[in-house]
Amino acid sequence: MADRYDIAILGGGPGGYVAALYAGLKGAKVALVERDRVGGTCVTVGCIPSKALLDSSHAFWLATHGEDHGISVERARFDMARAVARKDRVVAQLVSGVESLLKTRNVDLITADGTLASPTELRLKSKDGERGITAKSVIVATGSKVGMPPVKGLAESKPLDNVGALALKVVPKRLIVIGGGVIGLELGTFFAEVGAKVTVLEMLPQALAFADPELARALVKSLESKGLTILTGARATDVQRVGKTVAVTADIDGTSQTFEAEEVLLGAGRIANLSGVEQAGFASTTLGITVDERMRTSVKGVWAIGDCIGDERSPKLAHVASTQGEVAVDTILGEDAMMRYDVVPNVVYTHPELAQVGLTEAQAKARHQDVKVARFNFRGSGRALALGDAEGLVKLVTAGSDQRIVGVGILGPQASEVIATAALAMRVEATVYDVVHTITAHPTLAEAFREAALSAAGTPIHSVR
Repeated sequence: MADRYDIAILGGGPGGYVAALYAGLKGAKVALVERDRVGGTCVTVGCIPSKALLDSSHAFWLATHGEDHGISVERARFDMARAVARKDRVVAQLVSGVESLLKTRNVDLITADGTLASPTELRLKSKDGERGITAKSVIVATGSKVGMPPVKGLAESKPLDNVGALALKVVPKRLIVIGGGVIGLELGTFFAEVGAKVTVLEMLPQALAFADPELARALVKSLESKGLTILTGARATDVQRVGKTVAVTADIDGTSQTFEAEEVLLGAGRIANLSGVEQAGFASTTLGITVDERMRTSVKGVWAIGDCIGDERSPKLAHVASTQGEVAVDTILGEDAMMRYDVVPNVVYTHPELAQVGLTEAQAKARHQDVKVARFNFRGSGRALALGDAEGLVKLVTAGSDQRIVGVGILGPQASEVIATAALAMRVEATVYDVVHTITAHPTLAEAFREAALSAAGTPIHSVR
């Protein structure tokens, strides 16, 4: 007889394992089914390992560009194998930590390939054989997979995806990145900082299509100073590998150009992974499974969260999947919970970092009246100057006579940390005056957010009106 659970979760990524921990905390009997290591793409081959390597590459960059700090390093070299080994240790520690937490919450972690046989049953296949489990409710958290762009010869050229790129033992001298999205620019930054000549081919008019154009342009300019070449309006048309060299031909403004390198990397994003649930009969779009604000699918008793869903408002981000997992569990347990996407922070971990929450300037002007924009440049920040990292700005977008904050964009040092303050301000519907009257420690990078609010209020302190 199949084991019976309150909630069975298919997929152990940041959506699935957080849902399991949260449900276990609330007293539910939970099964978490994961075919590989718990943590999913984010922890094992995505956001965590890529950030570990980006921190290593930035340390190398600072060591070799630290003359202003009085640092002089002769014959510095970057040991890719050791950096990858360190990355693997970070991943192993996090995976072990999550597994320990699952045990403390009495969650049954099952290593197996899972298939949704019915709204209340999962069929499991592992090295020990096949069996089934049943549950009152099922959460689908099968995540995403690498999308292969329809480019002639690309698949045959054996391109790197995020998994392959994060496991290289030697830095390629030249790297071509197809796609100027988050993955492309983050991994492009890593390889450029450790000495590779990186060319990014983005077919859209702007790299990071979701980003505020002003901030995206400034980021591209900064990255180009590190040796990246970022070409927009560049559609890859053909890829050929001959021996150790790969040639990528692209159509750029009607002209065909060919680029050569040792490796080509897919940086064009990911698509929903519906493995194990294709036969379930969910309402869906080309983006993934259709859900409502409470993460309910069209199949009664089944919820879906994370990268496998097809909501255009839902970015493929780990923290979004985790929050959706909490919302799904609360709904299953009879609590009132609903997903909000208007205050989701989005971060690009390049150097400098780019972070956004809420609306861009253009989006705000299309939706609101009396939109105003204020900026504060990090060149006016004492902390940024002390760090030797004063490139970038805070851009604040407000709407209405009370100047309620509807969007914040930050390009600069530790933007990923500062954006949390902006997200909280928007969550409580703060105005610029609420921020102005909040005392911020000095000297900090967070002061730049308040300085932008001061400018919006018409009382700039450390910047020109």
